[in-house]
Amino acid sequence: MRKAQLVSEILGEFLFPILGYLFWGWDLYFILLFILFDYAIRLLFAVYRPQTRSFQHLLRPLIFFLTFAVTSHFYMVLTEPTWRFVTALSDFFWYADFFIPQGLLLIPLLVYTENSRQKMELMTTGAFDAIKQIKKTGARLLYGTVIFMLMSICLALFSWEETVEITFFLVAWLGLILLEHKDAFLKP
Repeated sequence: MRKAQLVSEILGEFLFPILGYLFWGWDLYFILLFILFDYAIRLLFAVYRPQTRSFQHLLRPLIFFLTFAVTSHFYMVLTEPTWRFVTALSDFFWYADFFIPQGLLLIPLLVYTENSRQKMELMTTGAFDAIKQIKKTGARLLYGTVIFMLMSICLALFSWEETVEITFFLVAWLGLILLEHKDAFLKP
């Protein structure tokens, strides 16, 4: 049960950005936008769920989402001072592979994935704990903010290449996923 959730999260949150980097030429910002869109959709689902609709449940994850977005964008400006948010967002959304803009494919895919993730948890555990999921989302965004803070410090200390920063981020993100699911390794 837990191993199935771990495999699902690794496929959705780690493998897809790696495939984007290897096959579609994604840079760190494209990977970041994919993650931001994913978590924005998760938070939108939480807003529409009756169990998590209260201000008390949504405040921390929304603050952590905003800090993650600001910190990661701050890092992008540190790496490239001429970088512009609107241009990069447009490039991400309208990047065409097989003549189809990836934004038109990714947004519905992320909505479908979130809906499927909820249904899978309902099938495997018998119940969907929306409050637990929103807390998990908030924690992941908080740790993602810490990753970008560490990357900013490393950027100040070392002058690293794009490949190294993407590798560092993806390995740290995978480590975060594995750390959250350490119970899957401990229980047979």
